Amino acid sequence: MDKKLLEKCKQRLLEEKSKILERYFEKEETQQRLGEESKEPRDWEDIGQITYTEELLDSLSQVEMATLKEIDYALEKIDKGVYGICERCGEEIPEPRLCVIPWTRYCAQCAEEVEKESGTFMPYYGIDMYSPDNIQVEREDIGEA
Repeated sequence: MDKKLLEKCKQRLLEEKSKILERYFEKEETQQRLGEESKEPRDWEDIGQITYTEELLDSLSQVEMATLKEIDYALEKIDKGVYGICERCGEEIPEPRLCVIPWTRYCAQCAEEVEKESGTFMPYYGIDMYSPDNIQVEREDIGEA
């Protein structure tokens, strides 16, 4: 991998890490404010909204924390000189993929295989599948007007 691409990827990783950390600190402030608001007597709707918001913020932070760990791992790989190599097949990961997902561990083909093995694979069916001509709704409770 050439030094220019490596530096570009490193910069992108550091920028993404900074964004995640910034969102994390904002989330912490929001959760602290929600905690203070929940101490005041409120109706059930307000309590439900606060609870929902706290759960949503928590789930988002879990995803972002996992991404943050992957970013740190990718930065470590840059330092060790093994960045941009697929951990499954050992081939170089193509530049377009690294530009989009600079913390990726796998080339696109191996990533798909790993997702299939782990049960997280979502096949791409194409946009045409969702055109109105392809959607059929069969309901007995709705008749033709």
